[in-house]
Amino acid sequence: EIGDIMDLKKIITLIVTFIFLVIGIIFYFNRDYPDGRNTLYSKSFDKEKIKFERYDYSLGQNQTVGVEISHNKGRTYEKVTDTPIIVSMEPMFVFLDKKIGFAISKPNLQKYNKYKGVQVTQDGGKTFTNGVINYDNPNIEIITVEEVPYKENNKLILHCSIYQVKEDLSGYEDKDIYFESPDKGLTWNLK
Repeated sequence: EIGDIMDLKKIITLIVTFIFLVIGIIFYFNRDYPDGRNTLYSKSFDKEKIKFERYDYSLGQNQTVGVEISHNKGRTYEKVTDTPIIVSMEPMFVFLDKKIGFAISKPNLQKYNKYKGVQVTQDGGKTFTNGVINYDNPNIEIITVEEVPYKENNKLILHCSIYQVKEDLSGYEDKDIYFESPDKGLTWNLK
């Protein structure tokens, strides 16, 4: 009898150990892997993970970045971007879905370059195009991007602000403005 009880305890211990081992293996292979120190932004879509990765520093306080994708929750990545892009040292990034993403080089966009600086990808990071902000205001020189583009009621919105002369010419004022894109970020028109 004592031998049977000892054998039963061994069997139960083996079964419990096996169950914990299986649970540990499941958690290990289904976990998200942490981002590296050169990862500037990442977002998961089911088992895929998309990230903006810094490759190098560039002249003029800029950095060279590209998009990489993982099909195993971040364990391994492959490069997506054909030609890496240059962004400022304090950029803003977002992927709205697996295809549409934005890299905003500088939050302050200058009038002299037609407010370029909002780069958009519509192919998951393979290529980037400068978005164009259509805005004409003789009282300003700079538009500040306040937050990354977002969807609101199935419309793509870009929240910005301007610092301009008040209408009564009594001083200056900060004013929030919103742009809407009809073509997934290629052009932006005042909302």
